[in-house]
Amino acid sequence: MDELRWIRSTSPELIPRYLVEQIKHRDFTVDDFMKYQKNLTFVSTPDGVMLNPFSHLYYLANSENMVKGILWFCVDPLTKDVIIQTYSVDKEYSKTGGAVEKLTSLIKDIVIKGNLKKIYWITNHPRHSQRHGFKKSKSVLMEYCMDEKELQKHTEVQGE
Repeated sequence: MDELRWIRSTSPELIPRYLVEQIKHRDFTVDDFMKYQKNLTFVSTPDGVMLNPFSHLYYLANSENMVKGILWFCVDPLTKDVIIQTYSVDKEYSKTGGAVEKLTSLIKDIVIKGNLKKIYWITNHPRHSQRHGFKKSKSVLMEYCMDEKELQKHTEVQGE
């Protein structure tokens, strides 16, 4: 893990597909993820184009600059919180536990430098995150999924 370093992405095209494919329980395709990230990387401002300050995509690269992990997080400018959306590491590095330590080190540094407050991690493995200092939030992420019948009914009512 010591050889790996974080690099802020300016292009999601360098992400190996397998790092997105191995994300369990994802509700998006690899191609949609890549397209979405491409649209989020830069923003237009009155001063010109710049890296998006609210959406961050990082690569975890080895000494040969091979991408061995990805991290995508968002910054909520209103609450000053960081929300970790996606984290995926090559299996050769994920077994030791050092991958999460590498993640938390980067995120804590960003929180301190950005004068941010909390770190939220959307995860399917809360016990794993708890072993690394994360606590269950007072807020609970809720989910509502519409089935095909309900979607069709809603569409008909809207006249679309």
